[in-house]
Amino acid sequence: MMHMPRRNVTRFFIPLIDVLILLFCIFLLMEFNSGAEADMQTEKVAEQTETMEDLSGQLNRRIKELQKFEELRPQLVELEKLREEVDRLRNQAQRNMQQQAYVRIIDINPKDGSISFFDDRNPKNSIVQVANIKSAQGLIDRHKAEAGKREMYYYFMYPRQRTIYPLFGQEQEYKVWFKNVANSLVKVTP
Repeated sequence: MMHMPRRNVTRFFIPLIDVLILLFCIFLLMEFNSGAEADMQTEKVAEQTETMEDLSGQLNRRIKELQKFEELRPQLVELEKLREEVDRLRNQAQRNMQQQAYVRIIDINPKDGSISFFDDRNPKNSIVQVANIKSAQGLIDRHKAEAGKREMYYYFMYPRQRTIYPLFGQEQEYKVWFKNVANSLVKVTP
């Protein structure tokens, strides 16, 4: 004979169905969440591919520039050698000019327009007054002897403060005195 079960089966299945429904809902939500994550990952992948394309384009440009520089390298080395040669020639020309020139400075007195020469070789009479053509010619002859083969040049140092001196007549007179030697005065036309 058959007996009725002591427990009701529905009592057992109803909580089980609740648990199954809950698991099914979680399963549906997991799919929804994973879809959003997949979309985010596809966006990231798209951004990274775009970045990689930009980087590859920059890399290609850099490679082309590098190839141009490699092609121009011999010319750049030659250009550097030419610059060194130009610097060497400039220094040599400056040294030659300093060795060839014998420059003396003639001071113009701001009070009366007279001219004088500061002689650093004669400590007793360090200032030599040039009062006339005879004293100017003596100074020129002395400096020519000191200069030897070098070229003589007289630079006339005008007063720092603006004065009326040297007068026009004085300046013309100085031009005549120093006309046979290179100087900073404008030459007199005869």
